[in-house]
Amino acid sequence: MLAAILIIVTFTFTGTSCRLLKRDKQNIAEKKTEEAEKKADAEYEKARKQHYKHQSKDAQKMMKQTEKQASKNNKHRKRKALSGTKCN
Repeated sequence: MLAAILIIVTFTFTGTSCRLLKRDKQNIAEKKTEEAEKKADAEYEKARKQHYKHQSKDAQKMMKQTEKQASKNNKHRKRKALSGTKCN
């Protein structure tokens, strides 16, 4: 009796219609891609900071001013996050 109940419970959770134990392959692929992008972004940021640290004080000052000026120049080009339609 106990074995029959165990078999029924096992078939219920491992059946094709139940997704409790199965992960969607697309979600797994998306998560893997996001993790890879996050790791690449972290490596890029680390390299950028290291490059900045190796510069002289004058060069650091110039880099900072250039970044501020670029930000001001490109401000009008940025799209607002909530405007328009999104492309999927």
